[in-house]
Amino acid sequence: MYALVVCFNLLLRIMWLINKTNFKMKKGIYVLLSFIMICLNSCDSDSSDIKLKGENTSIFLEELVVKENHVQLKWKANNDSIAYYRVIRAVGEKGIYDINNNRTNITEINSSDELSYTDTNVPYSSRVSYEVQGIFSESEDQYYMKNVWSNAREYVRDIPMINFPSDDVIFVTEHDRLIFINKADGEIKSYNYKTKEETDFELNSGVGFCTLNKNGQRFELLVPRNDGWLFIYDANSFDLIEQIKISPFSVVSAVIKDDLIFASTNTSDEPVIVIRRSTKEIVSKLTWYGDDDRRLQILPNTNTELFSVNSDEISFYTYDANGIMIDRKYKDPWDSEYATSTNFTIIPNSKKFITAPLGNIFDNSIAYVNGLPRGNLKFSDFIINTSGSLVYAACSNNKSIEVYDLSTFRHIETLKTNAYPYRIFYKDGEIISVSKPTVENDYYYDSSLSDLIIERIVHEIN
Repeated sequence: MYALVVCFNLLLRIMWLINKTNFKMKKGIYVLLSFIMICLNSCDSDSSDIKLKGENTSIFLEELVVKENHVQLKWKANNDSIAYYRVIRAVGEKGIYDINNNRTNITEINSSDELSYTDTNVPYSSRVSYEVQGIFSESEDQYYMKNVWSNAREYVRDIPMINFPSDDVIFVTEHDRLIFINKADGEIKSYNYKTKEETDFELNSGVGFCTLNKNGQRFELLVPRNDGWLFIYDANSFDLIEQIKISPFSVVSAVIKDDLIFASTNTSDEPVIVIRRSTKEIVSKLTWYGDDDRRLQILPNTNTELFSVNSDEISFYTYDANGIMIDRKYKDPWDSEYATSTNFTIIPNSKKFITAPLGNIFDNSIAYVNGLPRGNLKFSDFIINTSGSLVYAACSNNKSIEVYDLSTFRHIETLKTNAYPYRIFYKDGEIISVSKPTVENDYYYDSSLSDLIIERIVHEIN
């Protein structure tokens, strides 16, 4: 019993430490956590022949049977103390024993005599792993429920996947390149979705919302950094072009219009700073108190108007050609039904934007215009056709891209996907969907837990 108490206290300390660390440190902590979980299951156990993993366990999971994309599980058990079973599924290349994977308890079977289960909702992933957990009755131990595990079985398919903890994805259309951003760890993965060539880069700083900028014939990647700098890279070669000190505070977002850099910071004292790129001199600062962590986007064909959005506030800025602010409008969304997020898309030929997760549309007076008819759907990203008449909305909780008419807000059609669209892009008669094999949880979701899938959907957008 004493050993159990020691293990439990150590487990609590590790769970506290996980919340305080970044993704890289979490990996090491998760390994230690796995060891502690084994200790918890083995403390005070009189059954030295019961193993947590491997085929010499109290539960033997037979070979999986796949029929029409359904996976049938059957197992044998030789322990009379088992009261019921749980079927555990993991999605990802590293298999079920990696605690970083997206492990899910997909069902509980409340009978010790029922020894089979069919998974009819198999995630679209290159590797789906299964285990069966046998739970002892509470009478076996008044302090905690003992359990035993089966061996693991895997359903493996040839589905190309990207294993990268991504907070955002940028598409460099001219180079067929997807750029995956890990903001917390300051890491970037460049992936050519046609040639499958990929390269990883370390930025040596946490970063904010990265943005593409076209400078002549060259596309630049603007990388705002937590150390107050803006680094500008060639978006194809990733050569460092320029580095500019913006602020003593973290830079959240940056956009460029001609020779002017508009940058937002994570302080409400100086939320937006304008700097002349050629001279590195500060042109103006917004000193209006407001929420931080705002993402900026420039309205096309203006000189210069910007939307600034975060989950708590919407702002619309108007600057003159010299970077001096002329006007500012702002509003706090007053109801959860009018929710906004930093993932928003400007609608062409209008002064409006549409935002995840509810498909709400706002204009440059910061007035709510309308929302997409969505039922229980939640949206993760949008493509809007050139004229601004149609919107393609990626669904984070459904395997589909929904198409709507932006003048009538009528639903036009549904494009089916194999997984859950996370970011969507368009080029040459194809929608490129960066998708997740599992649906996001409403209460907790860590994007680092899922691999990403590249889907190519043939569809013409005019």
